Amino acid sequence: MTGLSSAVDAAVVLGGPGDGTFSSENVEKLPYGMIDILGNAFGYEEPSSAEVFRESFAQLSRVPLLKTTSNAPVLVMNGADDYFVPQSDTLVFKGRPNTEVHFLPGTGHCAMSKLSTVMPEMFAWLRAQFG
Repeated sequence: MTGLSSAVDAAVVLGGPGDGTFSSENVEKLPYGMIDILGNAFGYEEPSSAEVFRESFAQLSRVPLLKTTSNAPVLVMNGADDYFVPQSDTLVFKGRPNTEVHFLPGTGHCAMSKLSTVMPEMFAWLRAQFG
């Protein structure tokens, strides 16, 4: 959100969720207890459904920011096989000004298993942004 709003000089999005991640359909099918982890992050003290979270999810919507084109330079990277964040949430950045989008094959959420590849790419991109 900070990159899309130009609140920063540059932003790196590593598997960052967008509206598809927080859709009721996606949240209901999240594996490994992630719906309870989200509920905890939103401050719920009891297990809840995605429907209960709808208001909290609305606060995270990037739709208004995605309608603008004045974002800071943004690098978006995610694993091609992320089971939490739908590819559409990464692809929504494709074609934006000053934005690069990369899927890393053979890895999942936030490309964690390929951090030895991701981190040098991120640092090189940041160095290029700041000269």
